[in-house]
Amino acid sequence: MTRDDLDRLAAEYVLGLLEGEERAEAERRLAEDRGFPAMVETWRRRFAELDETAPQLPPDEGLWRRIDAAIAGPAPRAAVQPVRAEPRLRLWDNLFFWRGLGLAGAFAALLLALGLAYTLSRTSRQPVMIAVLLNDSNQPGAVLSTYADGHAELVPLGDMTIPHNHSIQIWTFPDPKGAPVSVGVISVPRSTRLDMDKMPRLHSDQLFAISVEPLNGSPTGQPTGPVVMKGTASTAL
Repeated sequence: MTRDDLDRLAAEYVLGLLEGEERAEAERRLAEDRGFPAMVETWRRRFAELDETAPQLPPDEGLWRRIDAAIAGPAPRAAVQPVRAEPRLRLWDNLFFWRGLGLAGAFAALLLALGLAYTLSRTSRQPVMIAVLLNDSNQPGAVLSTYADGHAELVPLGDMTIPHNHSIQIWTFPDPKGAPVSVGVISVPRSTRLDMDKMPRLHSDQLFAISVEPLNGSPTGQPTGPVVMKGTASTAL
């Protein structure tokens, strides 16, 4: 995750917007990640500052009388006096009421903005195309997902291994009859973000392949080692 992703995760955790895997991820990072709790505390302080702007409104005397009456138990019917309703005009003329209403509106607008950003963030994380890369045994070895903002993510499946002092290099063929173009070099088999924003527009059935290369990638700009995985992209559901 980038720092922006972690900051968003911390803000949504404080607001209680997370659920499922994202909430579990936030709680895991709270327990294991030294920097994430500080992000959460920062967002808590920001929202606490917003809460502190609300004026404290003492309860009116009528409320205390009703509480005392409820504690004392029901009074004899003859002694019951109807509670005089406060005129509504006093509520509308109350400056504290309008301040509180304005604060509630500002806080609701903030939640709406954060919710919209959260929704847009979720939308931007939905892949546009997905390629399942198969190994020599015709078994899925990795999944490559491409996104609308121009980046891609490679997720290894199973026990992917990379030979010592070597790397794997991801290639794609924007032109089926042209030369392959490098997407990225990986030396550790883990989920990795790849940059594809400078490449031509992806199309369905576009071929992706992975080859074994020297530690820093192919010295020629073209695959030099064996191709260990390949697959074509299809539009994500």
